[in-house]
This record gives sequence, C-alpha cells and structure tokens, in this order.
Amino acid sequence: MALHPAIFTLITDFGLKDPYVGQLKGALLRGCPAATIIDLTHHIAPWDVVGAAVAIRTSYRFFPVGTVHLVVVDPGVGSERAILAAAGDGHYFIAPDNGCLSLLVADHRIASIHRVEEPIFFDASVSPTFHGRDIMAPVAAALASDGHLERFGPVVEPITIRTVFPPKAIDAAGCLHGQVLGIDHFGNIRTSIRADRFDPAAFAFVEIGGRRIGPLVRCYQEAETGSLLALIDSAGFLEIAANRANGAALIGCAVGDPVIVHLGTGETGAGGAE
Repeated sequence: MALHPAIFTLITDFGLKDPYVGQLKGALLRGCPAATIIDLTHHIAPWDVVGAAVAIRTSYRFFPVGTVHLVVVDPGVGSERAILAAAGDGHYFIAPDNGCLSLLVADHRIASIHRVEEPIFFDASVSPTFHGRDIMAPVAAALASDGHLERFGPVVEPITIRTVFPPKAIDAAGCLHGQVLGIDHFGNIRTSIRADRFDPAAFAFVEIGGRRIGPLVRCYQEAETGSLLALIDSAGFLEIAANRANGAALIGCAVGDPVIVHLGTGETGAGGAE
C-alpha cells in the first residue's frame, strides 16, 4: 500500500523550548520532503508513557487512513528495549516497546507488529540518547513509501509487548476498579474506565482521593460552578472534573491514583456524593 502524500503525526514529551522537535521533523523531511507533519502534542509530561498511550489511542482515528503516527516518549532510550513498527485499522505506528501502544493492542486495533532491527534504515550515526531522530524518524519515512513492515525486522506477537495498564476488574461488591490516566490543562481527570464498561443508569458514584462524586452528568454545566462532577468525556472515558475549576487540584490526585466506580442503587452512604 503506497502512502503518498505522506502524513505523519508526532507525539512527544520534548516540549518546544529545545531543538528536538525541529530535528525530528528534519529527519522525517529528509526521507519525505513533501510530507505533511502534524504536531499532535509535544507536551506529554516527561517520561509519561501512560499519557502517550492515551494520546495515540484517542487521536489516531481522526487522521486519514495511511497516516504514520510517531510516538517518541522513550525514558528507556539507548537501552535494550525494542522499537516497534505496527499497523492496524488502516494506520501505521512507530514507538518504543514501553507501553505506548498498550491501549491500541488492548482494543485489538493492532493487526501486526515488527521489531525494528535492520540498521540500513537508521541514520548513519545513531545517538544512544535520541533514537526518535536517528532510528524512529528514518524508519517512519521509509514506512511511508510502501507500508511494508516486514523489511524492518521480525514479527512480534501483540500479546508479548510491554503494557503499563493493570487489568480492570469488577469486585464482588459490583465496583469497577481503574486508575487516573491523565490530567489535562483544565484539571480534568481522565480515568482508565471506559463508558462501555458499565451501564450509566447503574452508576452510583465514583470514589477518588477519599471523595465520592456523583451522579453522572452529561456536561460540565449540569454541575454547580466550582463543584466536582463525573461525566463521559469526548473519547468515551469516565472523567472527573469541576465546573469552571480545576478538579485535580480540588481532589489532590495524580496519574496512577486508584479510581473506583460504585454501581447499584445510587446510595452513597454517610455524607453522600458531591
């Protein structure tokens, strides 16, 4: 499958202060001078593999079929961790094997994965601290020419790649357990619990940081200004937020904190839900 004109998206934790993003783009353009490069985000928190996994899962489908998505959040750069070239759902993905592709694999969106091993595709001088520029970008540019993954290295079974998400579970009390995946610019808290995991009519409240928040609302404006709320966000995840306020600051939570959804009659116990 030829991928012309080439479209690339970039997800990194580089920020924009340093020249790293520019160098990454230069490496892509050297292989595909007429490429369109989309800065999806360069403000993933440093080393936040979970944030990168969420960003690619919730964003890739808004791009044309054949887009090559480059995810460079790589705290293990220079180590023995693998670099992966993957395909699925009509899209292509280049990322380190550190969990960045976890959610796509969990959603069965990845059809094939190859480990990038063939040095003929790498930059002539590979820095052990910048594989994004010297390996991933040249591989992405080569992939954009024909979509053939097999030339980069051996097949990898999706079940064997590294994951960073614990399995979701419903306990004996009917509670659904998850965690905080990310916190956005507004202080809205995205959880690992998707809307298709529970019946909204059965939602009683969500528990996080010692607080009970419920019931489920449709939009921010349905809660009082400054008060905490729970809703389903634009990507289909359960979100905890505050109307015109920073929900994460009010709760004092962080990525990885546990989240429990209580399902049942809607009774919240002493104190009630907020």
